[in-house]
Formats: sequence, C-alpha cells, structure tokens
Amino acid sequence: MPAKKVDIIVVNWNSGEMTLQAVAPYLGYSSSTVSCNVIVADNASADNSLDVLRDHVDNLVINTENIGFGKACNQVYKTSLADYILLLNPDTVSEPAVLEGLVNFLEKNPSYGIAGPAQVDKDGHIMKTCGRFPTVKTSFFEVTGLSKLFPKIFTPVPIMIDWDHGQSKEVDHVMGSYMLIRKSVLDKIGFMDEAYFVFMEDMDLSKRFKDAGFKTFYDTSRSIFHEGGGGAGQKPDARRLFYSMSSRRLYWKKYFGKFSYSILLLLSITIEPLLRMVDSLFKQKGRQLTVIPKAYSLYIRELMRP
Repeated sequence: MPAKKVDIIVVNWNSGEMTLQAVAPYLGYSSSTVSCNVIVADNASADNSLDVLRDHVDNLVINTENIGFGKACNQVYKTSLADYILLLNPDTVSEPAVLEGLVNFLEKNPSYGIAGPAQVDKDGHIMKTCGRFPTVKTSFFEVTGLSKLFPKIFTPVPIMIDWDHGQSKEVDHVMGSYMLIRKSVLDKIGFMDEAYFVFMEDMDLSKRFKDAGFKTFYDTSRSIFHEGGGGAGQKPDARRLFYSMSSRRLYWKKYFGKFSYSILLLLSITIEPLLRMVDSLFKQKGRQLTVIPKAYSLYIRELMRP
C-alpha cells in the first residue's frame, strides 16, 4: 500500500514557539504509511510567530487579520490534494507513530471518517476530551447548571465529563486538537462552517460526518500531550468565554427548532449568568467574577445586532 498523504493543518495566533514544537516531528516526515505536509495558517499574530516559523515551515499562509479558526482551515483545505487532513493544535506534543496508527485504523475501517487519540496532561493523566452532540434536553441541563451539579443524572454536554476516557470506542466527537479526518468525505460534505469564529466548529464537523453515515473513533492505545488553553494557561478571559457561548448559540440555531432555540437563548441570558457568578464565587474563589459580566455583555451586544 502506498503511503497516504496527510495535510497537517495548524492555525497559529501568537503561539509561534509552541506551533513550531507541535509540528517539528512532522516536518518532512515520510514513511511507508504516511507522507506528511505541514501547513500553518497564521491569523495576524502580533508576536514573533512569523520570524519563528518562516525558517522552518515551507507552507505558511499569512493572514493580515484574524479571520477565525474555521475560515483559516478552509483556506488550506481548498488547495489540499491529500488523503487525510490532520487538525493539530499548537499546544500539543506528539509523534508520527500516533498519526500512522490512526491512518491504519481508518484504512481498515471504512465506516469511520474521523479518529483521534487519548490526550494527557502534564501529570500524565488522561484528559476528558471526547464530546457528545448537544440535544435540546442536554443543552437545557447545561444552561440550568444541572449537568454540572449532577453529571451522573443529567447528561453533560459537550464534553463527556461523566466518563473516564479509559477505553477505546466509538464516540460522537474527538477534540479538534488532534483530529484525523478522511478527506474523501470532506470533499462531499464540505469542511468548516465559517459561521463559527472559534470553538465548536470541530463538533459541527463531527455532527455532519455522523449525518453523512460516518463514525468517529477514540483510540486510547495512542496518546499525545495537550497543554490546554492554547498555551494561555487557561487564564480567565472574557472574550474566550464570549466566543464559547456564541458558538454554542450558533449550534443551537443550526440544529434545533426555532422554539427550542428561543427558550435556550432566554435561559442563557437570564439564569445561566447568575449560576456562573455563584459558581465562581463559591467554587473558583471568584476567579471569573469580573470576566463573566464582560463576556455576557459581548454576548448580548451580538444578539442585538441586526
């Protein structure tokens, strides 16, 4: 079997050193299983990213503004002639053997369209990265805080925090920080929905794969390191929270009926912010008390736009 061509897409924004570390094992890598082509799309980084990357990455797409994750991915996809696409986060460390194993799995299992490995933190613990598709019911559990308080009773979304991630199995979704995707399916259903600026576009893609009849596999026999937070140490950030809520709302609007969407939207601007404030006050020592109002202010302003 000839080596399968894999285009490895990394979207960089002010993370040049981390991005270079993430892609280094794949630069010029070729074996009997895979032939790797690394493409980095830089979304108008204001740090020294371009200086760091230019000397090492041949395929560097330079944007003059931050166009968002999905749109940057689509830029690269339009010119891809590969058999597979690998989405790779800058804040990951991995080896080509992981990619080779996932490619072998998809080659042997044509009913699967997406595969991803286990992801571990700095202490070697498996992170909970797999997700389930939101439904109206589970989204209600989320915005009312029920799934956070009682995850064993009220099914949590999108991350499967109620499962230890210790077994390989079919799942709805593997996190886009290391997601191997069958390109022949992308050519039929399209790649990223650019309505999402950042967050949940990978979940949306998994949903469309499922709707097209293809499954997703989570493989614990292979693992990568994932720092999380895009290298920002997961500091409280109003704009990050805003983008998360905005993308979730777009998902509701796209897949739920108008009535259900309206109810969830109402709950998300009334009950949910109060619950977040209480949670921050009593469980997080007030870490997000200033962040939450700013994020919801951005969220409501977005809703008021014509």
